[in-house]
Amino acid sequence: MQQLKSVNVAVSAQDQRVALTIKEEVEAGVSNLQRGNYEMAVALLKRAAQKTPVTFPGYDIVIHNLATALRSRIAQILQEPDVTPLNPYLQEILALKLYGQMGQDPEFRGRFADIYYNLGKDFYQARQWEASLVAIRRAIAIQPCPSYYVDLTNALGFVRTRARLEDYTQAYKPPQLGKHIFIACAPKSGSTFLKNVLVKLTGYKDLFSVYAALQNEHELDLPQWAKFGMENSVTQQHSRASEANIHLMQAFNIKPVVLVRDIFDTTISLLDFYKGGFTFSTYFSREDFISFDRDQQIDLLIEYVIPWYFQFVASWQRVEAEKRLQLYWQTYESMIADKPASVERVLNFYGLSAGIPNIQKVIGESESDIRSNRFNKGVAGRGKEGLSQEQKNRIARLARHYPKNDFSCIGL
Repeated sequence: MQQLKSVNVAVSAQDQRVALTIKEEVEAGVSNLQRGNYEMAVALLKRAAQKTPVTFPGYDIVIHNLATALRSRIAQILQEPDVTPLNPYLQEILALKLYGQMGQDPEFRGRFADIYYNLGKDFYQARQWEASLVAIRRAIAIQPCPSYYVDLTNALGFVRTRARLEDYTQAYKPPQLGKHIFIACAPKSGSTFLKNVLVKLTGYKDLFSVYAALQNEHELDLPQWAKFGMENSVTQQHSRASEANIHLMQAFNIKPVVLVRDIFDTTISLLDFYKGGFTFSTYFSREDFISFDRDQQIDLLIEYVIPWYFQFVASWQRVEAEKRLQLYWQTYESMIADKPASVERVLNFYGLSAGIPNIQKVIGESESDIRSNRFNKGVAGRGKEGLSQEQKNRIARLARHYPKNDFSCIGL
């Protein structure tokens, strides 16, 4: 339970009698709260709140104590077989607001927000998902705290409702959001090339929104989006459609381009990439990888890296089937077959245009910078020759874990 607050404030002489009455009732309410008499505590503190003028110096402290009592009473009811008696208490606690000087203090507001966050956890543990979401959103509205977002993601995931911009930032409103081009890409799918071209064509900010890359999953980073959400941006990340990513995309109005490549060609491209020294980006021991013979290196990729690609495709197909986000599928093969047309289709998906001559010019400039684009060969079909039939069969068998998914987009 949070530390309880008692009223001890300076008031004018004419208000001393009112202040004394309020102080007595608050202390009686706090005493009952400490003894576990939550229903009586709520009654006493609610009466004190009704007598307390908004301009009274201790108003916010009275409200803090009343919120604490209401949360305790609700948590008590949630342990009972019939939880319907909590409805009026829930309405009352959601209606409480801080109006006084104490409510301007960040530490005090944080403690007040924690009451609603803990209420959300109470509802969550009782499997009351919608009420949990309401309470957590109220906590965020009072004073956002990083620890709240784990429970926000869980509640949104269970309720399956869209995330809102105000869930993540109150600094600006949806009409102020920038336009965000987001390439959700499988590694070695030509994504760096596509991103570079789009940045040059649009002039948008090149935004990489992860806490850290290397061996980490490329989850969207909230601080980055909260800071740059009003700017136009182009982002390229190896991001699956996790619940947290879906929610941030919904809130910041991001509709992704999902870029994929033939899985057998991908395996050979990854082999070249790792041999070139980039094992540290996903795997952890460059020395071990280099010491393996070619077959063992491919075994490591098949067993350790390639399963992620199936998760990647399956996760975005699920999002598309459930209509949780608007997205556009792009394959490596169609992109390298006609780069200008592919880029134009991506731009059109975002309501943009650049004209084929201009796109061709920018592509030519980008292709001249081989190091930045990271193309190994820039061709399709290498996996057919570079992998044995047994290796290709092992890769294809990974699809059996996703019987409802269509992996033709990655060559299966």
